[in-house]
Amino acid sequence: MSWNDTMQKALAQARELHRQTVEAANKTAEDMKPHLQTTLRHAQELQATLSKHATEMSASAAQQTETANGHLSDYIRMGAEAMRQSAEQTRATAMMMTEHAKKVVDAAVAANTKKPE
Repeated sequence: MSWNDTMQKALAQARELHRQTVEAANKTAEDMKPHLQTTLRHAQELQATLSKHATEMSASAAQQTETANGHLSDYIRMGAEAMRQSAEQTRATAMMMTEHAKKVVDAAVAANTKKPE
């Protein structure tokens, strides 16, 4: 096999590898989207619940609830953005969403542990 033939074969293999990688990444993003939609729905439900009960809480607990709602708003915004992104961008955004979900939990726990005034 000549050098040209070897290079053509290597290029063809590289193109196929790239095609398969892009296909796998796109499938991963598509597989993530139903899960992202579910988490966004749950985040919106949680946001509605927190908003409804914020008026019944003490001032310090209400402040923590507002903090949680702010993180939820960021989470929902990122999730909507992730639905429009490429697979790699979706993965990166999902990681940021995970960080915000933890912040929501921390703020909700803080609000829940505040004693009524």
